[in-house]
Amino acid sequence: MIFAEVQVGVPYPEKQFKVTEEAVKAYLAAVEDDAPLYAEERLVPPAYAAVYTRWEALTGERLEDGTVHAKQGFRYLKPVHWGETLTLCGQVKEKMEKRGLKFVVQKVEAFNEAGELAVESEITIILPV
Repeated sequence: MIFAEVQVGVPYPEKQFKVTEEAVKAYLAAVEDDAPLYAEERLVPPAYAAVYTRWEALTGERLEDGTVHAKQGFRYLKPVHWGETLTLCGQVKEKMEKRGLKFVVQKVEAFNEAGELAVESEITIILPV
């Protein structure tokens, strides 16, 4: 991602993301979360949104070495379940320069199979100079 080429407000093409049982189980093992609710209800833990709302998951773009992940926030609206295919949509919400640093704010939305907005993510990165 080159700062000068970043376009604010231009939607990226939608992308599908399959939430597999294997990936969720691997995530739960990695974070050492053995709460039975996730398996019993086949629920995806909320923090797993960091996996499917990554900018790279939506765009396929590779961030340059030296990119700093400055801030990320989530808004959870609907539960996500194992086996669901999410539709990801996103765009750059804002870009700015402050004190010589180049900031880009990216917004990613994940819609469930019913077309309902399930998760919103807003990520702020600082691109290398």
